[in-house]
Amino acid sequence: ARSFSSVAPSASIKKVPKHPFSLLVTLEFQDSNAKQEFLKAIEPVAAYVHSKEPTTLSYQVLQSDQNPLQVLLLERYADKEKAYLQIHKSSEDFLKFRPILQKLSEQGRVKISGSSYLDSDIGFMDRHWNNLLQVQTRILSGTSVQEG
Repeated sequence: ARSFSSVAPSASIKKVPKHPFSLLVTLEFQDSNAKQEFLKAIEPVAAYVHSKEPTTLSYQVLQSDQNPLQVLLLERYADKEKAYLQIHKSSEDFLKFRPILQKLSEQGRVKISGSSYLDSDIGFMDRHWNNLLQVQTRILSGTSVQEG
């Protein structure tokens, strides 16, 4: 393990939001062709989000193990206002994808339902996020930061 010397708190360090914003979107497809059309359209969006949106903490397409025509899109952002509304929803790849999904919906080929959530501080979503909060707390308090 490497030890870094104490770092004084700085006004330039922006506080990581305490409660990330999540969307859980369920998509129920009419047939496998509609599902494949969706998967083909969402793949470049997921790749873009992974490489270009560091404030998107998770962006995962989950396929049901019980219903082959059901998909759950799990989206988790550092915050709602900036990471989700300003950055993600205005990205070029999202803006290309959205009309494809809308067309599938208007044609009756997919039913979309979903809800949004804020973290409750009970349990954990991913270890990376918890580690980020711990490092931030150490930096802001002026204590040593360990790298393991």
